[in-house]
Amino acid sequence: MNSFSQIVTKEQKNSENIPIQKKNTAKDTSSRFYLEASFVNSFRSLESNTDFLNKPLGERANESKLGIWSYSLGMTTPLSNHIYFDGALSLLRNGEQYSWESNTSDSIFNYQSKYNYIALPLQLKLQGGKNLKYFVGGGLIPQMNFSYKQEQQWTDSLGSKGDETIKINNEINSFVFSWVVSAGLELQFENNFGLRLSASYRNQISNTYIEFSDYIHRANAIGVNIGITRKF
Repeated sequence: MNSFSQIVTKEQKNSENIPIQKKNTAKDTSSRFYLEASFVNSFRSLESNTDFLNKPLGERANESKLGIWSYSLGMTTPLSNHIYFDGALSLLRNGEQYSWESNTSDSIFNYQSKYNYIALPLQLKLQGGKNLKYFVGGGLIPQMNFSYKQEQQWTDSLGSKGDETIKINNEINSFVFSWVVSAGLELQFENNFGLRLSASYRNQISNTYIEFSDYIHRANAIGVNIGITRKF
């Protein structure tokens, strides 16, 4: 009986010495900086401003999409194990282009319009994975206009060529807002750097032009984003 009790006592002491393995429930607290370039096909919805002069669209109805680059410097911060905040400072650009050719001569006329903004893309994203992460999200983009440029090129009926750059447009709104959705992948390397590839679509909520302009113009863009990340 004494020997049995000694065995039980030893087992109890041994079990007391075994550390209890607790499950790690701490959330991921790693944040990341990123530098990203985006190439998009930018276009717009355009309609006459019926509250003003109701001017017809004319040749502007024949404008087409313009491929254009934008750039962002941002940071991602986890809010939980699978949700994180993505904020950036961005040089965001929208645009459209126009091309005309005469049916009776060699005359041509082209232009490319570019609207440049300092923007703050703000998104909430759902993320999964470890070394290869996937994410999907959406949010809003406040945008402040800082420049406009329209580059024109033409050839007249005699074959003479010319070009002009217009940098002033007094009908541009100072502030606009867009919404954005995105989805992509991020590959994390062992040296804390990573590679991020995603697709996004954004649509402007407010009018590019001021209230008493001829048209209501709202830009939209779909494209791909590629960037490098740094975990810290």
